[in-house]
Amino acid sequence: MRYLRYGLAAVLIAVTLGSDMVHSEKVPCNIDRPATPDLAVKALIEGNERWASGKQEHPGEDRERRECLFQHGQSPFAAILSCSDSRVPPNLVFDVGPGDIFITRVAGNSSDDLVVQSLGYSVEHLNSEVILVLGHQECGAVKAATETYPKEAPFFLSVIYRAVAQAKEILKKRGGDQNDKKALIEEATDQHVILEVESLRQKEPFKKMIESGKLRIVGGRYDLDSGKVEMLIE
Repeated sequence: MRYLRYGLAAVLIAVTLGSDMVHSEKVPCNIDRPATPDLAVKALIEGNERWASGKQEHPGEDRERRECLFQHGQSPFAAILSCSDSRVPPNLVFDVGPGDIFITRVAGNSSDDLVVQSLGYSVEHLNSEVILVLGHQECGAVKAATETYPKEAPFFLSVIYRAVAQAKEILKKRGGDQNDKKALIEEATDQHVILEVESLRQKEPFKKMIESGKLRIVGGRYDLDSGKVEMLIE
């Protein structure tokens, strides 16, 4: 009966919202799934606000959701590219449940071919509405990149060098000290997120989907002390 309930609810919402309800027939396990890229971004921001304020709702953690996902498959409304840092658990940070977000995690929240293909699978086959690149405060990969720059280093560090170089230029233009480690790490963290977003926006299939209004790619920084995500590029 519960699956019938999910299905009937999805049909009623689809009738009510018409064309605004994207892929409604494919999301029986989360009838409140955001229907557009703008609503998907809004849902992430609201979920993070609940997490940061200690008012989490812990949606979808019930047995019915698990069984529904087993029967009907996943339909995540967002894809997250985040750092592997254990202090940054995306499901908790955005107060979402199983089946809500498709997560790709790698040290330094950087993208390579495998990451791009994983994110591509989420938006092309699972119909995710938004990709969020999520950096974070005190990122170990960014710290190491600022320390080794511009020397030869493992790929997961050297891929951040472009952000380090850009951060140095920004600090210089501001009249700051390029050798201020704390300031450099903070700026490089943000610049790396921004550069990753800009890079992904130019890749296919993302570029065409953005142009058609089916996808947004945004970026933010998670602050460990406050629990808040600050949007850096929308």
